[in-house]
Amino acid sequence: MGSPPKKEKVSEQELREVQCVEYGACSYLYQANGAMMDGLRRFFPDTWKTVFTLAALKCIGEASLKRVQTCYETSYLSVLFPRLGLSAPSLTHVMRELGRNRDGICSYMRDGLSAYSGFILVDGHRIISESRNMPLTQMSYDSRMRYEPQINLLYLFGRKDGTRLPLYYKQFAGSVPDCLALPDIGDEAGIGGSGITVIVDKGFGSEDDFSAITGSGMHYIIPLRRNTTEAQIPANTSLYANAFNFRQRSVFWISGTKDRCKVVVYYDMLLAMHETNDLICRLEKKNNTMAAALQKEGARRSKGKSKLTDEQIAAMQSIDVASNVQQRSEIGTLILKTDRLDLDESQIYALYKTRQEIEQNSKCYDDTLDLDASFMQDQDTFEGWLFVNHLALQMLYSILDHVAQANLAGRYSFKDVLRTLEGIRANKIHGQWRLSQFTKNTRKLCTDLNIKIDGPLVG
Repeated sequence: MGSPPKKEKVSEQELREVQCVEYGACSYLYQANGAMMDGLRRFFPDTWKTVFTLAALKCIGEASLKRVQTCYETSYLSVLFPRLGLSAPSLTHVMRELGRNRDGICSYMRDGLSAYSGFILVDGHRIISESRNMPLTQMSYDSRMRYEPQINLLYLFGRKDGTRLPLYYKQFAGSVPDCLALPDIGDEAGIGGSGITVIVDKGFGSEDDFSAITGSGMHYIIPLRRNTTEAQIPANTSLYANAFNFRQRSVFWISGTKDRCKVVVYYDMLLAMHETNDLICRLEKKNNTMAAALQKEGARRSKGKSKLTDEQIAAMQSIDVASNVQQRSEIGTLILKTDRLDLDESQIYALYKTRQEIEQNSKCYDDTLDLDASFMQDQDTFEGWLFVNHLALQMLYSILDHVAQANLAGRYSFKDVLRTLEGIRANKIHGQWRLSQFTKNTRKLCTDLNIKIDGPLVG
């Protein structure tokens, strides 16, 4: 992990020439992403160093392109990849040319996708756009119910051997629903007709969506709405004929097969507990609100005034909380439909629950990397920006997987790792790069995660 540097006298002139840069985070990303650099070198032979550097700096935390030059010059990336032109005008040209090379971007992503087979998770992610010059920017609602000009970014996400990875993306107009975009991205990514099973969300549950997926040669696991006509939810748990254990909780189920598809109704006891608690809280709040309104109205009427009509007062009947909860047989249920008849009910349930990975993907995109809005002013530049974001997201997940495989996800977050490693500096003295001393906490993180910081990679 690096030995403390030997104490050495430095002249005043030499001290002025000392160069100090951030080393730990940059060197870790460089060493951990060799396969990414190999792929970029193949498909972007002239610009791969710049593209990788932009992604690494974005992963470290510099999301603004106008500050990239400064961040680059004060990091060890400027030593690994010297003389990169990262000024604002240069970057605009680089991003535009990168975006115009969608064929190269697709080839890079398909190359990574080829290592994954079996199951692919699909989800759409909305990005607010400040540009009015891009044809795909359209007014639409996102999951936060924001009615803003936005673009729909559809993502394919893979999981294999305990690792997770964002695999493929494509941008669509903000008004295009995910279900209509799936066959398009499936064909472009080369998974149409491959027999891959896609795991999607409730937005894909119509008959037209099933036809689009099956017509493209893909299998599916899709959740249906609780009011679907394709399944009947049992009135109580005694009517569920089967059960299994999932992550230390009981899950009951019944299933049926029709038209070569299996529809399974699950009752998750932990989900039922959370939904019941939430329902009770909402009903109690409603009762308390009505009681307070009636009390205020009574006070007003005692003074010869009124605000509510007799009909409004009569409608404010206290809700029987227990009876209301008991009538909700849909609480705690999940309905899944699949054409994979070879999978049993516990396998179908476990596979669908991996959707949490892609939901985390959206959270990482917005919150961790701060990429929920774009100020790119044309479609090509925006495409280049999306690809750099894609690479940064892949770097992020490589760190999360590294931490998870060490069973330390509860101790170290993505930001914990990079912020701690940023404390490792490299100094250039007498023309030689040497590591500065670093803290016990930094040393402990390197030991816990088996990160080797043996010395400058070059120089």
